[in-house]
Amino acid sequence: MAHQDYNPQLKNWQRIIPSSEPGQGSIESPGGFSNPVWQTRSSVPGAFELSLLEALEEVFSDGVTELDALVEGLNTRQHHDRHGQAWTQESFLQEMAVLG
Repeated sequence: MAHQDYNPQLKNWQRIIPSSEPGQGSIESPGGFSNPVWQTRSSVPGAFELSLLEALEEVFSDGVTELDALVEGLNTRQHHDRHGQAWTQESFLQEMAVLG
C-alpha cells in the first residue's frame, strides 16, 4: 500500500465542531488497518496552514503558553488570519476549531 499524506476516504461531517456529548464520536472503520495521524486529515495542508504552523512554532519557542500572548506573537510576526486581518483571540480559536 502506497503512503499518502491524507485520507481521501474520510467522511465529511455535517458540523465543523464535533459534538461535546459523550459517545457521539465514532471510528470510521474500527480495526483492520493502521490509522497514522497524518492520514486522519481529509487533504494535504495548504500554504496557509503550513505558514501558520511555522509561525506557531516560532511563538511557542519564545516560551509563550497563554492565548493572549500567542495571538500577540502571531500579529507581531505579521502572520494574519486567512482574510489578512490581525488575529483576535476569538478568530484564532475559531480557526483552530475549523482546523481541528
